[in-house]
Amino acid sequence: MRKSIFIGVWIVFFSLQLFGGDKWFVSAGAGAVFANDERFTDLYGRLQFSPELKAGYVFYENFYLWLGYSFFSATYTIPVLLDEAEVNQHSLALGVGWEIRRGRLQSDFFAALTWAGLTEQALDETFRSSAAGFELGTGLRYYIKKKVFVGVTFSYSEARVTLSETEIHIGGRRLLGGMRLAANLGLRF
Repeated sequence: MRKSIFIGVWIVFFSLQLFGGDKWFVSAGAGAVFANDERFTDLYGRLQFSPELKAGYVFYENFYLWLGYSFFSATYTIPVLLDEAEVNQHSLALGVGWEIRRGRLQSDFFAALTWAGLTEQALDETFRSSAAGFELGTGLRYYIKKKVFVGVTFSYSEARVTLSETEIHIGGRRLLGGMRLAANLGLRF
C-alpha cells in the first residue's frame, strides 16, 4: 500500500514538473469562518475554525483555475437533555481567478462555484443536505522565497439548503458558508 501511494505521488509530482514553469500552485491553511445562518449561530456560535486546501493552474497570462476544499465541525449541548448535537459543514469549490504580481507581493481576485454540504446529528437523528453555491474573494501573497509564499484571503461563500422538519428537528432553509478570513502557506512550481 505504501509503495503504491509513493509511486502515485512520484508520478503526479513528475508530471507536474514536466508541465510546470511556475504555472501550478498548492496551499494549505486555516481560517476563521463567520457563519451567516442565524439558527446555526444561535446553537453553535458565530466563529468556527476551518482548515483548507487549494490548488491551481495558471492557464492564460494572469488567469488561473483553482480547486479548493474546506470544512469545519462544531458541537452544542442541548439544555435539560444534556445530549450533544454535532454539525459538520464542508465545501468543494471550482473557480477562476486573476492575479497580479509585483516583486514579492501578489494580489488576486477569485470566484467559484461550490458544492456545500451539511451533516447534523442530534438525539440519535442524522440530517444531511447539500447544494450548489458560490464563493467570491480576494487575497494577498508574500513570497518569502522564489517559490514559497504565505498569504491571507478574505472571501464570502453561500449555499442554501432546505431541511425537512421532524419531531426533534426544526426544518426550513439554511445558509451554509459565510465570511472567511484565512491564512495559508503555499508553493508555486
